[in-house]
Amino acid sequence: MFVEHLTLTNFRNYEEADVSFTHGTTALLGANGQGKTSLAEALTYLATLDSFRGVPTETLIRNGADTAVLRATVKHPDGRELLIEVELSRTGRNKAQVNKQRLVRNRDLLGVLRTTIFSPDDLALIKDGPSERRRFIDDALVAIAVKHDATRRDVERIVKQRNALLKQIGYRSSSAQLTSEQTVTLDVWDEKFALAGGALGDARAQLVAQLQPLVNEAYEHLASKPTPTDVVYEPE
Repeated sequence: MFVEHLTLTNFRNYEEADVSFTHGTTALLGANGQGKTSLAEALTYLATLDSFRGVPTETLIRNGADTAVLRATVKHPDGRELLIEVELSRTGRNKAQVNKQRLVRNRDLLGVLRTTIFSPDDLALIKDGPSERRRFIDDALVAIAVKHDATRRDVERIVKQRNALLKQIGYRSSSAQLTSEQTVTLDVWDEKFALAGGALGDARAQLVAQLQPLVNEAYEHLASKPTPTDVVYEPE
């Protein structure tokens, strides 16, 4: 898959940007604050519908503008050429389309373009808590197979609704007294979480196992000698 062209309107500090790419390595040179990283951010947003910087979508829209538009022409190995477009809005719903065909769900854009980003912020995978590592693994799962996005969103929805229920009933400890109706409702959400969370956990474990030989190879290259390395997924 190869990105041939990228155009931006009111994205970050770009009022307008028009960039063509050639096969091989592209190096972006310029002073700090000129927008080099923003070009990479635009491409990854078209692939993931999210900023790798972890910021809200509205911050991607240029100051003084109500909308931003991102477009990329992508050529697949089979020769197909796709035009991917996303419109970001401060007030309305964001829109996505492929070859001028509006997508019913923006999430259907996932998998059309695949990108890999490496930035200084990735040090948080080691330095910060497990939530960053879970996010990284989940993002990789979605990049490999879009079906995992639905599983991840199910888990997030269930956790949010279960927590809302606990807050509503004032649940503070295991010794709290619940009515029979509250107990049944909580049991339902616990069962839903166990099923969805179990499926996501299994997928995470399988991916980590697949990464094991790659991590070994990379670490041995850095260490300049055979150094067995274990990568283990240990759910909380």
